[in-house]
Amino acid sequence: MRSTMVRKKPLLVVLLLILLGGTTVGALNYTAGNEDSVTRVLGYDVYRIEGSGNYIIYYPLPNGSVKVLKKGKAGGFFPTFVKVPRHEWIKELSTAEKALYAPPTPLILYITEDGKLGVKSITSSRIKLESEKTLNLKESYQVQATSSCPRGWIDFGGRYCIDPQWSLHFDSRAKSKTFDEWVSVMGLKIENRVAEKVDYHWLLQLSRSTYSYWTVGIDVGPFNVITVSLGNHFEGWGLDIGYEVDGPLQVRSNTWERYLNIKVEYIVAHAKVPAYDKLTRKYMDIEIVQTYPIKIHSTGRYTILESSNGQIKFTESYGSNPPRITKTPNLWTIPENVEWTRSWIGVSTWKRAIYLRQNQSKEFSSSSSLNIPLGYAAGKYLTRISPKLGKLANTISITVGFHHSSGYRSMAEYSVKIKPRKSCYAMYSVLGVNVGTSGAKTKVNVSLVFGVITDGKVPSPPCNPRTGVCVDSTNPWGREGD
Repeated sequence: MRSTMVRKKPLLVVLLLILLGGTTVGALNYTAGNEDSVTRVLGYDVYRIEGSGNYIIYYPLPNGSVKVLKKGKAGGFFPTFVKVPRHEWIKELSTAEKALYAPPTPLILYITEDGKLGVKSITSSRIKLESEKTLNLKESYQVQATSSCPRGWIDFGGRYCIDPQWSLHFDSRAKSKTFDEWVSVMGLKIENRVAEKVDYHWLLQLSRSTYSYWTVGIDVGPFNVITVSLGNHFEGWGLDIGYEVDGPLQVRSNTWERYLNIKVEYIVAHAKVPAYDKLTRKYMDIEIVQTYPIKIHSTGRYTILESSNGQIKFTESYGSNPPRITKTPNLWTIPENVEWTRSWIGVSTWKRAIYLRQNQSKEFSSSSSLNIPLGYAAGKYLTRISPKLGKLANTISITVGFHHSSGYRSMAEYSVKIKPRKSCYAMYSVLGVNVGTSGAKTKVNVSLVFGVITDGKVPSPPCNPRTGVCVDSTNPWGREGD
């Protein structure tokens, strides 16, 4: 009888351990199901990665490297523990400077078993790979490919095959670089003296309710895909700019321009996925570029008045790196894939040519976000590395979103009125980006607040204002790779 009890005790211990272990795993899976924030246990991020396919979780570092934090296959029973070296960015950004800063989030690059390639930021413990259908490798081409994949390569049934070892050399081929430069956030160009006088009022407020977004550009064959993904909100000092005309300005030159510039620090990260194009029968790389604003160096409260004789009057409160008003833009290019919204203005008295107001919202939308063109240094850097990255430099931008936050306000307003000298068109640009929500892909048109007032009779407008047809080479702000 006693020997039977002795044998039962180890069995009971094993059963108890299984029960406790199962309870622990169940509890971790439950906490990892957090869709609002990241659950952390003993300094590790806990993720539940749902769906199918393989993934890489990676993180750009201040020294220009990209660190792979985890490689794996989605859909496992156990939660995934990841050590994210946030302290390196926090140490880099948390200085005595009066600035706004938003440390970057980790990124996940994945390829699902049904042929979806995606990149998104990680802001919650529950990660659904299917929810961000950034690029469908099956349906993203028009011409049917007839050749087959190299032996052992993954065939998704479309134009492209993926190297099964695509994640093997990711960290050695991925790079990042931080740029700190003055960039134009708003601008206006009046061409061919179409206006006799101009009156404008621009506002920009950035605070803790401003969120930094990852903007991702993916180059595949003949087209690019642009998507955005939520990052962190800004911490630190705020920026409040009001720039307006102290009485209407006379337009005396054939080309009249004004630009509002602030000092921005941002990350540009780029990576490659090895692929094979069955249509061209060539090995190639799917290039991926991400931008992320990490610091706004321009802070404080500013009232800027431009008098009728063109003199700038500046009043400011505490802050650093006051904004600059220039007659030439500080940017690489207005993205060549923007759409231009246009309206007809007949000869009359004063007319409102363009009006936009971007306010706070609970979600990312066309009325609660703002695109800032890529700076010149970043565009030149990507173009110098390769033609593909140069192509992506001409299509991506820097993105922020305005979200509700108690006690804080962020917004942008752009108002332009003119007294026409002759009939003309008023145009401004929007960039269509993909935002994944609730298992679907939603396209959002985000404004780039750069207006053009033109009659279309000079060669520089980005689009024919009469037809709306855009020609890349006539972009008035475009740069070539010099």
